[in-house]
Amino acid sequence: MRRDLQSPLSIAEADAALAALARFDHVVLAVSGGPDSMALMALAAEWRMRVEEPNPKVSVATVDHGLRAESRREAEMVGVEARRLGLPHVILSWDGEKPSSGLSAAAREARYRLLEAHAKTVFTGNVAIVTAHHRDDQAETFAMRLARGAGLDGLASMRSERPLREGASIMLTRPLLAFPKARLLATLAQRGIGYADDPTNCDQRYERTRVRSALEQMDEAGLSSEAIATSARRLGEAREALAYAEAQFVAALDLSYGNDVFAKFDRRAFEAGPAFLRQKVLAKLIARYGGASPSPQLFEVEDMVARMQRDTASAATLGGAMVSSGARFVRVWREVGRLGQSEISLSPGEATVWDQRFVVRFSPAQAHSADVVTVKPLGEKGYAAIAARLVPARKPPTRAAQALPSFWWGDNFLAAPSLAPFALFDAAP
Repeated sequence: MRRDLQSPLSIAEADAALAALARFDHVVLAVSGGPDSMALMALAAEWRMRVEEPNPKVSVATVDHGLRAESRREAEMVGVEARRLGLPHVILSWDGEKPSSGLSAAAREARYRLLEAHAKTVFTGNVAIVTAHHRDDQAETFAMRLARGAGLDGLASMRSERPLREGASIMLTRPLLAFPKARLLATLAQRGIGYADDPTNCDQRYERTRVRSALEQMDEAGLSSEAIATSARRLGEAREALAYAEAQFVAALDLSYGNDVFAKFDRRAFEAGPAFLRQKVLAKLIARYGGASPSPQLFEVEDMVARMQRDTASAATLGGAMVSSGARFVRVWREVGRLGQSEISLSPGEATVWDQRFVVRFSPAQAHSADVVTVKPLGEKGYAAIAARLVPARKPPTRAAQALPSFWWGDNFLAAPSLAPFALFDAAP
């Protein structure tokens, strides 16, 4: 490794990297105790002291996954260092049973879920969660996705900033992506700050560990992590250009979402676009209307788009969504037969997410504490009870309506709120 890559980050470099955090009211540093995140915490604490006003407020959160005996001690070590730097610290525990397979993915999902819940509970305003992902992480992620045959979205670099999840108000920021791990280690060494060594980072049973070892050998052969990260960044720029093209393509489709009952768009305009954009748009619609069903593989979307191009009319289910193509329009809706166990009970004032598509809430004007309603798919029985109350010229596809959430009290139908825009003026369901 070249000597200049082992130099600590300068004040100018740190200020430039962290400057984007100044627009937030509060930033939560996700610090595990490893060298990367400990360097982030030290740099952020120093940066906060250099800005004219201590804005944003900075705090630290450590997620204890409870997967190793040392994890609690390491989390407490982070707290000691955070307090020395003048930063408040909290430990968030991942409790409950852990999965026997897919542990890394489950731990990552739990980590971000706990961080988001902490941020929402404690802070208001414009909030960011900040992680210490660096340039070597970029290269490792690129290599792992390349091994899976990922397309442009997968191979493009991690964004320096994005919503924590789709639709979330809290942002995820990664200010250290431009720097290699060696410089973060040098930054800690310069300050005499210790860190925890996670033994799983050397465990060859983990994919990232194997990829890291392979990249070290590739670096010796002349293919550096810097070059890989540069390619990932350029692919990210290409992704941004395609996102712009996709927005223009969608605007030409005359796409409507039908109160999330069904999507509809112009088939001729769809077929006039390039195959890549057709696949992107259709995949997003399937994800939107497919609810809790697993997302389809890319090759499945490719096959469906090819069939739509070939056949004058077609109808097929993919990812829990029905895609129906006619001569003029394509429609997409939730396939009621794929809903599975989607019947839930709600007490007064209670709200929950139904089929990962709708937030349902029971808010009766008058109710006793014992009153409970059932939310389930409208189905054939419910649709038959209200079909005559829908505007004939505006009725959504029958099967699309049957897959909507409806409220019942025992065997008595109460409401299907999503169909209200399609109802006769004096008979809104």
